[in-house]
Amino acid sequence: MRAPIFRGKVLKGKIKLDNRERFELLVKSFEGKRIELILRERQAGRSDEANKYYWAVPVAILSEHLGYEPEELHEILKNQFKVVSTARMETAQFWEYIEKIRRWAIQFHGVNIPDPGSVDY
Repeated sequence: MRAPIFRGKVLKGKIKLDNRERFELLVKSFEGKRIELILRERQAGRSDEANKYYWAVPVAILSEHLGYEPEELHEILKNQFKVVSTARMETAQFWEYIEKIRRWAIQFHGVNIPDPGSVDY
């Protein structure tokens, strides 16, 4: 199991987590155990918003249409567009990748993938 990642900011010497409740729940599960805590500056990468849209809209729609599990389709899309890792893409680069997928979906499969501004996800 991958260790969860908690994001936040340091303000006036204090850690302000984006999801403190989830963090505190996890901490309780380690009661009495030795732990390891790693603190580092967040690396640039795709935005959480882009990631949510990617999995909830293009991947979900194409998975259903083409009959693949989402993870399988994710690998197919990476191969189709010669992408090694989407996790390391900058936000702008990731949105370009999504646009390529949207064009490919309509051109080769007749599947219209709504743009992020026109759908809730």
